[in-house]
Amino acid sequence: MDNVLGSSQIPPSPVVKLQYHGAVYDSSIRILPGTDNKQLYDAARNIASFPQSTPVSLLRLDHSGELVTDPRLLNDGELLEIMEGTPDNASVVARMTELDASLNHDGSNHKAKAQSVKGTLQFLHIVEKLKRTKRTGWINHGIKPAESIADHMYRMGIMAMLIDEKTAGVNKDRCIKMAIVHDLAESLVGDITPYDGVTIEDKHTQERNAMHHLCHELLGWNAQAQEISGLWAEYEAAVTPEALLVKDFDKFEMIMQALEYEKSEDVTLEDFFAGTRGKFKHPMVTGWVDELEAERAQHRAIKS
Repeated sequence: MDNVLGSSQIPPSPVVKLQYHGAVYDSSIRILPGTDNKQLYDAARNIASFPQSTPVSLLRLDHSGELVTDPRLLNDGELLEIMEGTPDNASVVARMTELDASLNHDGSNHKAKAQSVKGTLQFLHIVEKLKRTKRTGWINHGIKPAESIADHMYRMGIMAMLIDEKTAGVNKDRCIKMAIVHDLAESLVGDITPYDGVTIEDKHTQERNAMHHLCHELLGWNAQAQEISGLWAEYEAAVTPEALLVKDFDKFEMIMQALEYEKSEDVTLEDFFAGTRGKFKHPMVTGWVDELEAERAQHRAIKS
């Protein structure tokens, strides 16, 4: 890997603001004509509270994670990451996000604010589609009217609010947030099921592209967008205790809805129960599942 800060001079560029371990600092670095690499390194070290002896490399990345090979280019919205170590062996320890350059004489940035507000409204309009997009599994089983994706996520959020952190071993607030963003990509790609003829790889690609559009292109990869994207990616990876519990909520909300449809629509939706049976992991949810199965057995006994 080449050191992409190979130029001794950095051309005029907007203000960049440091984000370090998820926190946004009020301090910012303004790259002015004549600012050389050493000055930028020193400013980055000072903001990140690194001692002068700490080796730091600065690498420029665009939104797709690709290196910007021309060190003179740092386009609006691109990232500047502070890497500890050397360019060949480094880890990200801080990240700076560029703000718009068109500052007014009073130091404000009305253009950037207007663009940011417009992108936010576009984002929220797209989120509205989750309220109207019906869950595919119910449509395929002839349920009318079927619940929407937003309906599903809302009750998952309520489930997460019922977490007792003392016994659950997870961060409750993180689970609540994860529950309400985990299907966000479906606002653009829809509710893709295993029966739709789409490979898992294609599904993941479509959803990743959707999240990139929402978080990078519309929200400008601000701190809030990064949190949303991080929560979504964490859920997809299904490794952390929070993600695993929210995965259980996802399946449980589905079978709970299935039982409710069995009662209200006088149908049998065994596929949903059979497909999830034995897959629940968290004791909080397995207790719910046992009670729900008992409730379903009682309903079916009365019906017969």
